[in-house]
Amino acid sequence: MTTMKVLILYASITGNAKGMARVLEQFFTHAQAQVTVGEMQQTDAATLTHYDIVVLATYTWTGGTIPEESEDFYLDMGHTDYSQQPLVFGVVGTGDPYYGKDYNTAPALFTATLRASGAIQGAETVKIANGVDEGNMPAFEKFTKQLLSKYQDVHDAAN
Repeated sequence: MTTMKVLILYASITGNAKGMARVLEQFFTHAQAQVTVGEMQQTDAATLTHYDIVVLATYTWTGGTIPEESEDFYLDMGHTDYSQQPLVFGVVGTGDPYYGKDYNTAPALFTATLRASGAIQGAETVKIANGVDEGNMPAFEKFTKQLLSKYQDVHDAAN
């Protein structure tokens, strides 16, 4: 049996999204997955096809948009077919409630693009305010378990 390959990508200015990525890395490593962590802006969207599960950790930019440094990656995802493997994904977001209606809206944009490109959403999006703390751990644990379960369901159905 091959080891499940998980890719966790983040876009982070303050370190909050990177912190979420590092927490999720620990959860997936504990589940015996082979985990790679990197930055969206340094990743080719086609690379996602080499993984079983992809997690995107993001913040929301001014006006409720995706982070400026991840725009090329985001656009490339929209032009990539992820339906062949199939690819299971999840998105987590961090934001500041101060921004009102624009609070933590980028995760929905990433989710919509991945779904439109044929990827399978494997977990409910987790959104946190600002940085990761102990109180977020149950949500991240549930998120990880949902992704692992969805991957197993998809993998079993394909075989």
